[in-house]
Amino acid sequence: MTLSRKLIMSATLLVPTLLVYFVMAQRLPMTADDDSYLYQAKLFASGKLYAEDRLYDPGLPFYDCLQTSCMKDYQGHRFSKYAPGWPLILSVGVKLGVPWIVDPLLGVLLFFLMLRYTERRLGEKSVRVAYRLVLLCFFFAYYAASVRAHFAAAIFIFGAFLLYDYSHTNPESSKLRLLTAGALLGCSAMIRYIDWIPLAVWIGVGLLRRKRFADLLLFGIGFALFASGNLVYNKLLTGDPFIVPAELYHSSSDTSDRLLISLKGFSVTAARLATLVWVFPPVLLLGVLWKHYSLSPTMKMCLALFAMDVAVYFLYPAAFGGPGPRYFLAYFPFLVLAIADLYRLINSSHSPIARWFWNLAIAAQVVCSIVFAWRGAYIMYARRDLERTVQRVQGGKNIFLLKTRVHHTGTGDLTRNPPALASAENLFFKWCDQPARDALLQFFPGRRVFIYEYPGHLSPYALTSDAGSTRR
Repeated sequence: MTLSRKLIMSATLLVPTLLVYFVMAQRLPMTADDDSYLYQAKLFASGKLYAEDRLYDPGLPFYDCLQTSCMKDYQGHRFSKYAPGWPLILSVGVKLGVPWIVDPLLGVLLFFLMLRYTERRLGEKSVRVAYRLVLLCFFFAYYAASVRAHFAAAIFIFGAFLLYDYSHTNPESSKLRLLTAGALLGCSAMIRYIDWIPLAVWIGVGLLRRKRFADLLLFGIGFALFASGNLVYNKLLTGDPFIVPAELYHSSSDTSDRLLISLKGFSVTAARLATLVWVFPPVLLLGVLWKHYSLSPTMKMCLALFAMDVAVYFLYPAAFGGPGPRYFLAYFPFLVLAIADLYRLINSSHSPIARWFWNLAIAAQVVCSIVFAWRGAYIMYARRDLERTVQRVQGGKNIFLLKTRVHHTGTGDLTRNPPALASAENLFFKWCDQPARDALLQFFPGRRVFIYEYPGHLSPYALTSDAGSTRR
C-alpha cells in the first residue's frame, strides 16, 4: 500500500471530527476540561502564565460565586489545573486563529502511524481492518474533535513505542532512538501526568532483561529532560516544584486528582471497561475467541500495554471519565491493533462461526456508534441552551447568574469567563448566597444582571437596596 494512500485513508478521519465540532458542538467547548485547556492556551499565546485579577482569590467571602471547574485561583492569579504540555501545543493553533484544527490533525497523524505500523507488522489486509475499526468507532472521532489532551498524549506515547520497536531492527541507531523515545514519553508526562507509565515500564523492563543498562540510562535521561518541565511550571505557579496546580486548596477528604488504592477502584474500573465495550464492541471478540487461537507476540504485547493502562487508572478512582473510556484513549490504538491481528487469525482459520462473531461485532459497532453520536448530539444541544438564551439579550454589558444546572451539567462547568473580566461583554457566575452575590456585583457597576434557569428562562435580578446604593 502506497504512502499517499495511507495518508488519504488517515485524512478521512477529518470528516467526522469536523462534523462533530461545527455541527454537533457548534464550536462550543464541549466540557469544562476543553475550556480550561483553551483558556491556558490563550494565556500562553499572549505570553502569560496566568490571568490576573483581585477577584481570583479563594479567600474572598464571595469566591464561591465565581469559582470555575477545572480552573485554579491563587493569590489573584487564575490558570488551568492541568499540566502545561497540551496548552503549549494548542497555543500554536490559538496564535494562528484555528485552535479547533489541532486535535483533528493530531488524530489524523495518530491514525496514519497506526496504519503504517499495522502494515509493517500484520500486512496490507490488516490495514484495511484497522481503518474500518477506527472510522466506525465514533468515540475516536468525537475526542479528535475536542480540545482535550488525550490525542496529544497518545501521539507521543505511540511515537515512543515506534522508536523502541524500531530500535530492535536497527541496532546501529538504537541509542538515539531510545533517547528520543524517552524524550517523547517525557513530553507526554507534561501533557497528562500518568499516561506514560505503562510504556515506560514496558521499555524499562525490556531493556533490563537484555542487560542494556547504557540504553536504559539514555532512555531515562531523555524522559527526565522533558518531564522535568512540569517541575519548572509548578514552581512558577505555586512556588513549589512538587505541588501541581490541581493540589492548590485541595481538601484532604477529596479523592479527585489523586492516585490512591481504594475499593472504589474496582467499581470505577468495571464501569470504565463496560463503557469500553459500549463504544467498541469488537473488544468482546478477545474474550469469546481467545481460546481458539494462539495469540501472536504482537497481540500479546498490545493487550499487555492496554491492560497496564487499565491497571494504572485503577489507582485513579475519582471518576468514570466519560463519555466513553477517555482515560484509556492514550493506549486505545494498541487495542485496535490487537483486534486487527485477531481478524488476521480469524481470516486464516476459515471458521464460519468465528466469521459470524466478527460480523456481529462489526454490526454492533455501527449501532453503538450511531447511538453514541445521537446521545452526544442531544447532550451538546441541551448544554448550548445557555448560549442560545444569552443571545436573546441584545447590547450592553451583562451578568448572568446561573441558578440551575444545565442538563446534568454543573454550573461550575458553565461559568466560563475570559481572563480579563472587566472587558468581557457577558460574565457568568454561579448562584450563591445573597450577601455574596451582592458583594460580587459591586465590582461590576453599570451591568445588567439576569438570573438564568434551565431551560431557556431569564429573569432580571433584583438587587438589595444596600447593594444597589453601593453600585450607584
